[in-house]
Parts: sequence; structure tokens; C-alpha cells
Amino acid sequence: MEIRLDSFSAPSFDVKAWVNEQLAELDGASAFDDEGSVAGRQSADALTQRLTTQLHFLATNAQQGNDRIKARFRHQATQLTRDISALTKLVQETQESISEFSATVDARAQSARAVQRIVDIDVVRTQLERTVVALDNMRSYSNLPQKVGALVTSGDLSQAWDLVDGVERVGSSKEGAAAVNIETIQGFREQLTLATTQRLGKAAAGHNAEQMVEAARLLTAHGLGDTIRTTYLKQRLEIGTGVVQSAIAEHVNTSGSDIHAVLSVITDLLTQERAFIEAASMQSPESLLEAVFEGLLELVAPAMQQVVRDSQQHQQATAASDSGVDTTPTIDIYRVVTAFYADVLDVLDSCSLSVGDNTAERSALLARPISKSLKLLLEPFIPYMDKIAKAAFVRIRATGLAKLKEIELDYNRTELFIREASQAMREVFVDIEQSVERTLDVLPVSMAEGMTASVAGLVDDISAWLVDKLTGVSEHAGVSLSELKDYSQLVALKGGQKTKAKLESAVYQTLSAGQKLESVSNVIGVTVLTRLLEQFAAALSESMGKHWGEALALATSLAVPARLLVAVCMESCTTPAELVEKVSRIAVSPEGLPLAAAQRISGAVGRASRVAASVSFFMLTSAFRPALSRIARLGAWHEQRTSKSSMNIEVPQFSSSPSEEAVDIGEKMHILLPELEQIDMMDTQFVRGAELEEIVPPLYSFMLVWLREDADVQAKQRQQLETESMMPVLCLVLEVVLQNMARQLCLIKPPLSGHGKQQLAADVDYVASVVSSFTALSSSVEFEEIVFALRPDSDNQDANGNNSAEALAVRAKMRALLAE
Repeated sequence: MEIRLDSFSAPSFDVKAWVNEQLAELDGASAFDDEGSVAGRQSADALTQRLTTQLHFLATNAQQGNDRIKARFRHQATQLTRDISALTKLVQETQESISEFSATVDARAQSARAVQRIVDIDVVRTQLERTVVALDNMRSYSNLPQKVGALVTSGDLSQAWDLVDGVERVGSSKEGAAAVNIETIQGFREQLTLATTQRLGKAAAGHNAEQMVEAARLLTAHGLGDTIRTTYLKQRLEIGTGVVQSAIAEHVNTSGSDIHAVLSVITDLLTQERAFIEAASMQSPESLLEAVFEGLLELVAPAMQQVVRDSQQHQQATAASDSGVDTTPTIDIYRVVTAFYADVLDVLDSCSLSVGDNTAERSALLARPISKSLKLLLEPFIPYMDKIAKAAFVRIRATGLAKLKEIELDYNRTELFIREASQAMREVFVDIEQSVERTLDVLPVSMAEGMTASVAGLVDDISAWLVDKLTGVSEHAGVSLSELKDYSQLVALKGGQKTKAKLESAVYQTLSAGQKLESVSNVIGVTVLTRLLEQFAAALSESMGKHWGEALALATSLAVPARLLVAVCMESCTTPAELVEKVSRIAVSPEGLPLAAAQRISGAVGRASRVAASVSFFMLTSAFRPALSRIARLGAWHEQRTSKSSMNIEVPQFSSSPSEEAVDIGEKMHILLPELEQIDMMDTQFVRGAELEEIVPPLYSFMLVWLREDADVQAKQRQQLETESMMPVLCLVLEVVLQNMARQLCLIKPPLSGHGKQQLAADVDYVASVVSSFTALSSSVEFEEIVFALRPDSDNQDANGNNSAEALAVRAKMRALLAE
């Protein structure tokens, strides 16, 4: 008979069935044995019968015991142990029977060869050992709930997890499938997950890094890593919420708000969280801190909006007056917030973001998106940025500028007025420059236009105030400023002369008249302030250009990540790369801030400067105006003189003497230089008294620049005339006087009498001789043409080769006048 031992290890192997089958074959084989072996066969049969009975009893009891164990394992844990012990004893007895049977068969090998082949002792023993193992497992885990509960209570979660993991491994094997229920294991896992999560929550709440590490390890090992983040954030945000709400209640209220104190609390909380996360070796620390930061800012956002709104409302309410309520300007709140974000960014990022030549770091920073927390932090300021840009200048208008405008000009104390007004003006411009620097430090570069307009508005207001002062001193002297605004009329000496009585007033006299000297003193005093305004405005334009360049550089600087990210958010960009592109377009714009600011400020200054130069020039030329205005109407031009006396005797014709008007003009030409020196000394005294020697340019260079309408001429003359400016002014005044004298002579109505022609020649020669005494003076073209036309040989000569239309017209006019 062939025996296949591999059938014993088959899952469907039935010992009882197999033995019965083999015994049936054994009975058939024993019929062929001889008589001498009957006793042996009987003995073998007896043993076989005993074995069969024992195996049958074993199988029956094993099945029944197994059924009872399953039922009692679920319902009666105490009875289970007793059944297991009884079954174990039965197994031991069966093993002893098998051993005895094996020994008997070995002793009777010849007569029991079939049984030896039927029963493979090793296989049977293996099957029975597996049963013993299964029973041992049942015994070990019969009190598993009590063990797990005890370990959880004692806090030994690691051992509890190990025990449940062991149960799960056994439950998945064939021997333990009947002993351990999958649902039971799942229940143990849920129990331990809850306990471990609670342990982690307590560790997070108490900042216990050791327990946090252990709890996180257990959760991660069992596929519950996501629970770590949610539990940590829940605990820390609950605690942080309480702390921040207390800070808000304490520092943000109706009597005054200190948002800086609230933000400092958040900084401290984040710093503590950073240290705990690092100690607990938690994964993705930046992400965790960002989530905590975002949660805390959601609490602060309403308070931040209220603080910014209150600050804006207060600034608007007190724009024109000081109510005495102390509130923080919005720009200072914004500065506090951006400084706070810079501190927080150092905490949030694990490494420094300062970027040097590392291309990878530069690329990462340029592509970094704006976080929700930064948007929450800056959103309250976005609607007010335009007002923030103008707020400082509104304050200057209500304080420094108002103080300047309150200073009144006392015509008897001009020097005091200059000193007080110059100091107030200095303070205003210092405040403006500091405000520009502070505003550009926080203002998005795309919003600088409002600031430029505000600065130009302030300068324009100062300019308008100075124009008002010039108007006042002019009217005090008896001259309407409106008559002096047109330069062409001013040069033509048309302004200020309406009536004969007016021309006889003090302003049309020389400086020897006390009232004229007082009027000139007042005008010079105001021009000192106008020149000071010009210098302050030029310095301000230069400073704004410098600060603008710095603002552009800082707005895109990768060396200061916090400022860069703030700029990205405020400029409504998505990444720093987009901001860099936007700022680059603004920087190369031909209408950028430096040019726009310089143009607006220059325009504001130009109005006052031109008026000041015009009034000053009028004062220098006013003394010539009465005599010049009478020249064309002199009766001497048409006077007829007889060549015979009353006795009909021929009277020789002597040369005519210069007219009174020509003499008056010549005399005032002679005293013009001393008057210019006297005015210069007066100006120097005013400048020195206000301690402005190093700031204010000379009066005459200022006049020469602003009396020229061509900007290129102004730029060239500004440097050329800084030192010796008196002689150019002298030449300009004399040239204008000569031009106007020539025009007045051309207005003489023909025909001239013989005596009139002689008088004309006498007046022209006299004035020409006076002019020739000024070696530095290049005489007027028109006057030279008149002199030239009066010469006997003028038909064949050309005055200085000048053939301009104006020169030819003057020459033709004079020749026609003399020919009639």
C-alpha cells in the first residue's frame, strides 16, 4: 500500500476518516496471515481498536470543547479557563496513548507494517501541537480587555499598543482566527487612539515636549499622523484665543488703543510655539506656525479694523484744530504692524530668507505666494493708503503752515518779521521732508502721486502767502501788484503809472525819500523769504528724488523679505516677481515721482519768485518813470524861437541845454549804483539777522534769474551770477531805461521845430554821455540807433551793424522825425 504523507498536512485532512479507511484495509490484509500469527493479530486488533476508540473520543471531545470555548470566550471568561485546562489534559492523555501505540507497533513491526504506514506520527503530532498553540493563545488573551484597560489607566500606552498589535497579528493567522474577533481588535484600536490623542492634546496644551514626542510616535506608527496636526492646532488655538482676547480687552477700548501691545502678545505666543515645536520635533513647523498665526490674526482683525478706522476718524476730525486727544496716527500704526510682521517672519521661517548669490533661494523667494495671514494683517490699511499718504501733510497744513500764516508783517519791524517767518518756514520744510521720508518708507510706490500733490500743495500755499505779503507791501507803497505781473509791461515801464498824482508819490522817488526807503525795505524783506522758499523747495525736490530712489530699491530688495512681501501685498501683486516687474515699469516712467514733484514744486515756487523779482525791479526803475512818461509830451519839441530880437537884430543861435527830464534821468542814472549798494547792504542785514547767510542767494542774482522767462537762460545764469550780480542788474536797469527813453522819443508827434531838433540832440547827447561813463554797460540797441540817426553822417553808416527789424524801425522813425 502506498502512503502519501503530504495528505496529512492538507487543510481538509480528517484523522478519523483516514484511520477508519486504513483499518478497513488492515482487516482485509489480515485474512491472508497464517494460523501462527492469530495471537499477534488479535493483539494488534486490540491495540487498533483502542487507538480508534481513543482518536474518536479525542476528535469528538475536541470539537465539543472547541465549540464550548468559542461560546464561553464571548460570554463566560471564567469558565473558559477551566475548559481549556480540561482539554489540555485530554490532549496530553491522547499524546501518551499515541506514544504507547507507537512503541507497540515498533515492537511488532512485522505484524503492524500497515499501521506504521497509515499513521505518520510526526504529522499527527504537528497537528496536535498547533491545537495546543491555539489553546494557549486563547488562554493568553482571555482577559485582554482588562489588560488593555489597566495599561491605559496606568498611562503605559506604548505597551497597550504592543499588546493590541500582537493580538491583531495572531487574529490574522489560522490558529488565532477563532480566538480573536476583528471587531474586537478594532474596538481596542479606537480605545487606544482616543487615549493617545488625549495624551497628545494634554501635551500640546501643557507644552510637554517629551509626551508630545511619544504620543506623536504612537499615532504616526499606526497611520494616524493627521491627528497630530489637528489636535495640536485645536489645543494651541484654544489657549491662544484666550490670551489674545484678554489682551484685546485690555489694550483696545474706547479711551485709547494700543495695538502694539496686542501684537506683542502674538509675537510672544509664536516664539513659544516655535520653541515647543522644535523641542517636540514636529513635522512641517512652518506650516503649523502659519496656521497658528492665521488663527490668532482672525481674532485680531476686527480690533485692527476698529483701531485704523478710529485713527482715521480722529485725524479727519482734528485736521483743522488740535482737540487735545492723543491718538496714534494711522501711518504709525501701519509702521508698527509691518515691524511686527518682520519679527513674526523671523519666527515663522526656519532659516533666514536673506538672499545673496544663491539662485535657488532667489527663485524661491520671487515665487513665494502671499499668505492669508499677511492679507489679514494688512487688509485694514488698504482702503486708507491714499489718506495715509496725505495725513502727515494735512497735519503740517494745520500746524506748521498755520503758524507761518499767523505771522503778520509790521512795516516798522521788518527784520523781526523775517526772523520769525524764516524760522517757521524752516520748520515747515523740515517737517515736510521728514514726512516724505516716513511716507515713502511705508507707501506703495504706485500710490506716491497723492503724496506729491500734497507736498506741492503745501509749497503752493507758502508761495501764495508770500505773494499776499508782496501784494500788501506793494499796495502799502501805492502800487497795484496786478500791474507788475506782465514782464513785457514791466520792462516797458508801463505798470504802476496811471495818474499824475500817483507818479508824484514816494515810490517814484529815490531812496533819499524816507517813504521810498521804507517801501523798498519791506519789499526786500519779503524777497528774502521768497529766496528762502526757493532754496528750501529745491532741497526738498532733491531729497524727494533721493528718497524715491531708495523706496524703489527697497520695494524690490530681496535682502529684506518682510518688506518685500508687505510691498507685494500692498501693491495687489501675487508674487514678488510680479512686484519687481511692476516697480521696474514705474521706475522708468517719464512721469515718475522725481520729475513730477520737481515740476509741481518748481511751478509753485516760480509764482512767488517772479512776483518778488518783478516788485524788486519795479522799485529799482520806479524813479525813472515820471521823467520818462513826460518826454513824449514836452513842448520843447515844437517850440518856435525867433532868430531876431525885438529890435529886429539877428540873435545868434546857441546850442540847447538838456531838458529837465533828460537831466533828471541822467542824475538818477548816476545815483543808481549807490542805491544798488544801499539795497544790497539792506538785504545783507536782513539775511544776517535771520541767520540765513549760507542759504539765501544774493538778491540781484535772484532777480536776474527770475526776470528771464527762458528756463535755459535761468539755468545758465544761476551759476554765473551767484558772486558778482550788482553790475549785471545795473546794466539791466539802465538798458531798460534807455529802451524806454528811445520808445518815448519815437512817440514825439511830428513835425519838430528847429529848436525841437536841437533839444532832441541835446537830450540824447547828454544821456549818451552819462551812459558812456558806465564802462561795463552795453548801451541799448534802440538808444544807439537814435544816437546814430542824430549824427550828420548817419546816412552812410550803420550802428554796430545792427539791421534787425526793431533797429531799422527806430532808425526810420527818428530820420522821418528829423526830416520833417
